[in-house]
Amino acid sequence: MNTQLTTTFVAEVLEKFGGNIHSFKEGPIKGGLADSRQIQGGELFAAFRGKQLDGNNFVIDALNAGAKAVICEKLPEGDWPEQTIITVEDTQQALSKLAQSWQRTCAPYVIGITGTVGKTTTKELTAEALSKCFKTHRSPGNFNSREGLPLALLSLTSEIEVSVLEMGMDSPGEIAALCEISEPQCGVVLNIGATHLEKMGTMESIAKEKLSLVRSLATTATAVVNIDDERIAPVIEELTCRLITFGSSKAAMLKHGPVKNHGLEGSSFPVNWHDTQANVKLQLPGIHLVDNAMAAIAVQLAMGIELKNAVKNLNESHAKGRMLVRHGKNGVILIDDTYNASPASVAGALNLLKELKGRRIALLGEMAELGTRSAIEHQRIGTLSARSCDLLYLVGEQYQLIFEEAKKDGHMNVFWFGTKELALKKLLEELRAGDIVLLKGSRSQELESLIPELESKI
Repeated sequence: MNTQLTTTFVAEVLEKFGGNIHSFKEGPIKGGLADSRQIQGGELFAAFRGKQLDGNNFVIDALNAGAKAVICEKLPEGDWPEQTIITVEDTQQALSKLAQSWQRTCAPYVIGITGTVGKTTTKELTAEALSKCFKTHRSPGNFNSREGLPLALLSLTSEIEVSVLEMGMDSPGEIAALCEISEPQCGVVLNIGATHLEKMGTMESIAKEKLSLVRSLATTATAVVNIDDERIAPVIEELTCRLITFGSSKAAMLKHGPVKNHGLEGSSFPVNWHDTQANVKLQLPGIHLVDNAMAAIAVQLAMGIELKNAVKNLNESHAKGRMLVRHGKNGVILIDDTYNASPASVAGALNLLKELKGRRIALLGEMAELGTRSAIEHQRIGTLSARSCDLLYLVGEQYQLIFEEAKKDGHMNVFWFGTKELALKKLLEELRAGDIVLLKGSRSQELESLIPELESKI
């Protein structure tokens, strides 16, 4: 029987940890949310206190929208006999205890994935590949924080065999806290770069935080790490758990050979594991995604899947929502990579664009949380963009640096705009049949909001 989370389970767990039940209605819960606007009916709403907004002020909105249960710190006005309302001292701590208890009850094989860039792509590729063999759960979207990951676990059911979770961080100790909640049996570290430098302060702090995932693993668990990353390689000697390294170097246990770039059709490359070899045909465009694919294969190996089957599963998979290619009626190609932007992922997208035939247009939004390296990274992208596209549209204050650097490098068609709407207006004025358009920016830029109008014109 497929059992999902219930209000009874929620009430019993939270009561043990000091929660007060003010109203109760027995019923199933289909997942957790922290945004009252996303409630469709049947979810648990967690009222977090944030820096900008206090979720406790939106409890009534969530109840009116059909939330099955609410965890909050302030009791809402009115009577809600058909819904479960539980008050706690700290919503985040209470939710963490609830998520941990539910994860232990469902008992899936948990895979935690972290890295500066590529977490979501790897999570999606891994979950898609594993779904060919197991009943697989994954964290939705970017539910990868102290608040998001526990919410993701609430959508587990008893029939789930594998849960693939993304683990992000923007403060010390966050990944260790996520590991304590989810108890991963396999931990993946993709890479360590400069994103979050603004909040973490130093590259050493970022590396320590990312590597805490594999350092926290039990001896029976498996660490999957990118041995080609110079900040990851030193931790290998410390680990007492099982280990699978991947990369292109001779030291890699799972090694890939030369990569062939097939443009928008993806890429292909051979992989070797002990004495066996298989050929990967990655459907996602961009050779910068090879490491993501290698990690997805390595996780399957950790779970006992043979190399040829692991590669077959990957070849039949596509990371949902990542690097989407949309073809317009007049031959315009739109590359939608609006999910997020770091220096490495922007560089990868620009290098993909550089290799394509046609008039190449890039509309780029800001890269966030780069701290003291912000100017350096934006200038570097400015130089690269000057050599990768024919028309360059830039949005955001920091991108003035890219504008100046691209101009300095000889780019004659680079434009900077204060808002994404102004950039879109200019792009639509210039757009013509056969153009290739790349959209890329950080989540805070919400460049995906431009796609409906852009699609209507292509």
